[in-house]
Amino acid sequence: LKQKPDFVYGAKGMHDYITTPLKKLGIAVYLSDANSIDAVLKEITYMGDYTGHSEQANQVKQKIQQTFAVVAKKVSGQKPVTVYYEVWNTPYMSAGKNSFISELISSAGGVNIFDTLEEEYPMVSEEAIISRKPEVMLIPDMENETIASIQKRNGWQAVPAVKGNRVYFISSDICSRPGPRITEALLLIAKDLYPTVSFDDVN
Repeated sequence: LKQKPDFVYGAKGMHDYITTPLKKLGIAVYLSDANSIDAVLKEITYMGDYTGHSEQANQVKQKIQQTFAVVAKKVSGQKPVTVYYEVWNTPYMSAGKNSFISELISSAGGVNIFDTLEEEYPMVSEEAIISRKPEVMLIPDMENETIASIQKRNGWQAVPAVKGNRVYFISSDICSRPGPRITEALLLIAKDLYPTVSFDDVN
């Protein structure tokens, strides 16, 4: 407040408590709830309009949409890869059907093994993960896991992703934050799912 802002951008759930006191001070507040690709695009439009940068926001949106279209074309015809995305491991949490991460996986040509669960980020059991036999595992780098630590998990040696050395550690900063960098997240995932497909011309 010492900087006397006119506008405060926060995250829904995390920053709900600041809304009322800031509004009483005459400060506008926007709490992001971008839990899907479409929601990210709508938020970019809103922020562009609010800040007087509608044209720039529209350019960002178009670039995102073009990138998604190009990636979709490149992975079309590829054999769908089953994917386990590990949000957390104490307890185990993954990405459910209604999460933007699950949408990123499907946009990259993959099949989220927990896309039948409605919750955004459900707790799951080790047995459920192992029984679904994911071909690829995506683990945010903030977990401090290694290939060796994954291999030591009880029963995980039989998981196709572990057997086939297809456990990938991805940037949590890029992949866990819905925003304009979702194209970077999409490309990171697509490259891990389809290492033989060239994405060098996608930018």
